[in-house]
Amino acid sequence: MRARIFAVLAYTGAAITLVLAILVPFVLLGGFTGLVARAGLHVDASYSGGDIARVFDRNGYQVAVYRPVQPHFLQRVHPFVQIAFKPAHALPPRIDEEVDLDGDGRPDVRIVFAVPASPDAPLHGDVIALNGSYRSLANVGGDSFSELLVRTGDQILVRVPFRGASPRN
Repeated sequence: MRARIFAVLAYTGAAITLVLAILVPFVLLGGFTGLVARAGLHVDASYSGGDIARVFDRNGYQVAVYRPVQPHFLQRVHPFVQIAFKPAHALPPRIDEEVDLDGDGRPDVRIVFAVPASPDAPLHGDVIALNGSYRSLANVGGDSFSELLVRTGDQILVRVPFRGASPRN
């Protein structure tokens, strides 16, 4: 009889432990995410593209120009400016745009690429610098972190590297 009581208690304890092991992460997850949010952690601008500086409305889509990104000392990324064309599903079949990157009212680059119908198709295009501040890129794709043309989600991102030191804006 005593062995049977110990067996029932052991199985009951194991069942309670299993239920707690399954439920505790869900209960603690809200507190953990709140703690991380209050800690002020954020994705580095070299990965996210930085903060949006200006948005230009076009016919059915937007062109968002981000603030210049200056990588930290040990990062192997060159300074760049990110441009987002969104939403990708509303873009015309071909983009051929002059974009003002520094906010002075004059276009700094001309971006040309075809928008494939399939979201999984690789993108390639050209960035033509219209002044000496930026580098031209021929047949750019997703090969480099500071020189790229990729579709991510429902937007197409273009990163244009600086030719030398970048202005702060």
